[in-house]
Amino acid sequence: MKEKVEVVIAQFNSIVGDLCGNTDKIINIITENRSLDIKKIIIFPELALCGYSPEDLLLRKDFSIAVKSSIEKIKENVGSNEYLILGAPNYSEDMSELWNSAYIMNNKKINHIYNKQFLPNYGVFDEKRYFSKGNSNFVIDINNNKICILVCEDLWNFQNLYEKNLDDIDFLISINASPFENTKVSKRIDVFKKIVEKYNFNLIYLNSVGGQDEIVFDGSSFLMDRNSNLVHRCNTFKEENYKFFILDKEFSNDNTYRVETNIDELEDLYGAIKVGTYDYIKKSNLNGVLLGLSGGIDSALTLAIASDIFNKNDIEAVLLPSIYTSDLSIQLAEEQCNLLGVNFSTISIKDVDNAINNTLKQRFDGLSRDITEENIQARARGLLLMSISNKTGKILLTTGNKSELAVGYSTLYGDMSGSFAPLKDIYKTDVYNLAKFRNKISRVIPEGVIERLPTAELAQDQYDIDTLPQYDILDKILKAFIEEKKSLSEICDLGFEKSLVSNVINMVIRNEYKRRQYAPGVKVSEKSFGRDRRFPIVSRFKY
Repeated sequence: MKEKVEVVIAQFNSIVGDLCGNTDKIINIITENRSLDIKKIIIFPELALCGYSPEDLLLRKDFSIAVKSSIEKIKENVGSNEYLILGAPNYSEDMSELWNSAYIMNNKKINHIYNKQFLPNYGVFDEKRYFSKGNSNFVIDINNNKICILVCEDLWNFQNLYEKNLDDIDFLISINASPFENTKVSKRIDVFKKIVEKYNFNLIYLNSVGGQDEIVFDGSSFLMDRNSNLVHRCNTFKEENYKFFILDKEFSNDNTYRVETNIDELEDLYGAIKVGTYDYIKKSNLNGVLLGLSGGIDSALTLAIASDIFNKNDIEAVLLPSIYTSDLSIQLAEEQCNLLGVNFSTISIKDVDNAINNTLKQRFDGLSRDITEENIQARARGLLLMSISNKTGKILLTTGNKSELAVGYSTLYGDMSGSFAPLKDIYKTDVYNLAKFRNKISRVIPEGVIERLPTAELAQDQYDIDTLPQYDILDKILKAFIEEKKSLSEICDLGFEKSLVSNVINMVIRNEYKRRQYAPGVKVSEKSFGRDRRFPIVSRFKY
């Protein structure tokens, strides 16, 4: 009878820099899956030991010493019947070089270290700043199964690796820290299907899960047989230790596979925002969230997200009406708080607004009323919210969306105040889509919030369309300019008027300085504001 090998893929949520905590967690998974009568392969994602990405922590000597110590500790906990594949930094003896590596351990020894060969240096990735390039493939034989081990970007470039005389293989194990982007889950599967079809191996794809600063890892690890059939897909945005068997160079047919081929992009988008927000706060050792609730769609969706991931007693919403705030706004905000059972309070900004304007009255004498007075209201709200945040220790969530941030339709040090921005990478049209999606699960946002015209309510009878194009038009232009990097003329060719496109582009360019001062938020698009998109604040380039 041929001997089966049990494989455990640990869809793992690391905390960056928490070497002790991550090490203990790794050892616990090894111990919990220990068996004396069957060979085991236990696999962890790319840089699971230290989290992705530690950035300049990698350049510190004390960090490198701690990494080496953790690897030694893990090694001592790997039994004779176990093969451990672990993503971790690999420092040379003299510390002059560093690789992004997969450690292969067995029987308390490091059998081999595979060094990542393709180092991504685009978007949020900056691996060439830290890592040296590996130069050789690695195939291990376990029970007559020839297994190739790669790290993340290597798989996307498999054809180039295969040209380096890689032997025929039975299984390819790819360990990854691949950030979520909308549509990326299905894109991975489609791309790797083609590779599997061409080279005829079984694929074990393991991805990290959880949020780290602006990026979030979706997990969505999967198994694909050599016929490019998806035989299992792990949970999205959840830690999971999935067990299966391999036998005679194939996935064992006595497994009960759970195959989910349908991918709901709105569900994934909402899940990414939830996990990214939750992990940012929890990994920062912060407790409780605070937000200003206006009766508008952005703050309503932010509150719904917060209520899905935090205890109701840890959430506080504050209504900050001005003389221009409608009764409808107050009514809708209070209705949502009652609907969700969260704590809320109402603080009028009228006295603060009057005090500031009276203080500036002499200085502004002879000058007409303009946007300055509108911004004073927004900054009064920011002042009060940040004060409550300081006093209570609750983190202030800023509620702006990508459309507003793109064109500068927000007040610096006002409604832009806050420590984290869940909707930072969500266009206004998608804010509405997500609100409707969430309400289909259960009613968390009053219908009146979704149906009303968006308004900042900083002046009498003020609406967003007084200043901006309708959001369905604005967002199409923004996506073409930001994500697709189209020029003015190319966007006009899509059917938009030149004056409109030019005005939108100029707004984007003028407000780079604002975006540099905005809170971090969850990256969900191909080109988010932050590390993903780096443009000079001062530039005279003509688009």
